Amino acid sequence: MSSAFHSPSASRHAAVFLELDQWRIVLALAVVAMHAQALGFMQWASAGWTGRLAHDAVIGFFAVSGYSVMQAASSARWQSRTFLIGRWSRLYSLVVPTLLLTLCLDTLGRTLRPDLYPLWMYNKWPLHLGLHALFLGETWTRSYPAFSNIPYWSLGYEAWYYALLAAWLLPDRLRAGCVALVLVCMGPRVLLLLPCWLMGAAAWWCVEHGRWPAWLAGSRLIRVRGAPSLLLVSLYAIWTVSPWAEGLRGTTEALSKQIVAQWGADMRLSYSRWFAADWVTAGVFVSVMLVIAARGVAPTSSDASGRSGASTWKRWLAFHSFGIYLLHYPLLLLAAAFGLVRFGAGTGLLTVFAVVALSVAMSAAFSRTRPLWQGLLGRSILR
Repeated sequence: MSSAFHSPSASRHAAVFLELDQWRIVLALAVVAMHAQALGFMQWASAGWTGRLAHDAVIGFFAVSGYSVMQAASSARWQSRTFLIGRWSRLYSLVVPTLLLTLCLDTLGRTLRPDLYPLWMYNKWPLHLGLHALFLGETWTRSYPAFSNIPYWSLGYEAWYYALLAAWLLPDRLRAGCVALVLVCMGPRVLLLLPCWLMGAAAWWCVEHGRWPAWLAGSRLIRVRGAPSLLLVSLYAIWTVSPWAEGLRGTTEALSKQIVAQWGADMRLSYSRWFAADWVTAGVFVSVMLVIAARGVAPTSSDASGRSGASTWKRWLAFHSFGIYLLHYPLLLLAAAFGLVRFGAGTGLLTVFAVVALSVAMSAAFSRTRPLWQGLLGRSILR
């Protein structure tokens, strides 16, 4: 966001992005914590909720991404080529080194604890490397893991959502055909979670045009300090433990089983198996985005120079939350292969802190290659 807020819509977006920065950090760290707990580095009674909470955090990322990417498209003046180069250069600056690093770390980890690694995929590692470099791991048949990098699955969704928006931004004569082509390439799994991303995009449109219920803007409760965060946690908790959430998850999981019975395991819904419940979860995040915009709490003149002070490090860490999310699991799994889990809770907590710090450092280093990717993609994508 620009440091100068010249319009009501820019001020509203600024207020939302201040909050979204915190959400990115919290969501990334939540995924790390859930995976650390599953591997034994952090110990608490999860009652089987670890995987579901990590999944819901990714759904939150989809909603946030829909909002942020619309802002990126606006900044690119709605030019399809400029937008796609900007988005995919951001992806590739981290994706390519992450895939190579994951393969190297897994090769080391397999020599220590082969039981922690699914050996079948390493026999065809060039195929899997190319598949995930093109974000094809979740399209149509099979759901291919990116070696040990479990969080990578979401990029097989995210990249196609970027492509869909880029296709929508094309001239009229090309739009319909290209949108149809992208939708076909997505496949059913990716398509099922598209509403989560679209709701974030719709929230951007509402904030841009000031569209929300009149009573919301007049409510005094939403202006209380910390109200958005409290509202988000409350709504999410109420929804997650409700019988409706469990019912929707059960219904869509049953659908996934029926699909497997009819067409085989290759067509299972995998990470989209809770899709209807995921739509509601994304709706919770989006509704709070609108609350933030309605409160109208934007940067004041004292900090309008680009999120100075305390907000600067939040913005920086929020930028690298993608790196934390993408890089942490292979590092945690390697630490488990070295047996660090055996040394107790203190060592486990230090390991998690070290993994987060290392992920941020590598993200910062890898992100420096983004101009190179912009140049490469600029030469590859037709004008």
